[in-house]
Amino acid sequence: MKDKDGNYLTTKEFFSRWKEGIQKITPLEQTRISLNGVVLVFVGVIIGLISTIITKTWWLVIILLGSLFLSVVNLIGTFQRYFSLKKLDDEMKQLELTMKGGLNE
Repeated sequence: MKDKDGNYLTTKEFFSRWKEGIQKITPLEQTRISLNGVVLVFVGVIIGLISTIITKTWWLVIILLGSLFLSVVNLIGTFQRYFSLKKLDDEMKQLELTMKGGLNE
């Protein structure tokens, strides 16, 4: 594998850099990524449900209805977590700006 500069990396170096990158991800970024995944699963369940209803595969419809319920609950929880973290992040940025403004005066 190569890095951005074109240098070859060993497997150990690659995983070391990957670990560093993962550790720098903020909770808001993690939630944003999770939200994208949950939305994708939700869309997949809806499409699967429609196609199984059309093909009259009733046992799969039952499974997908259960999955739809779990996906909706997960989607709501992830949205709530995202909006809470977004609000907290905005407030922290505002506080940092206020602190910097107060120190310069």
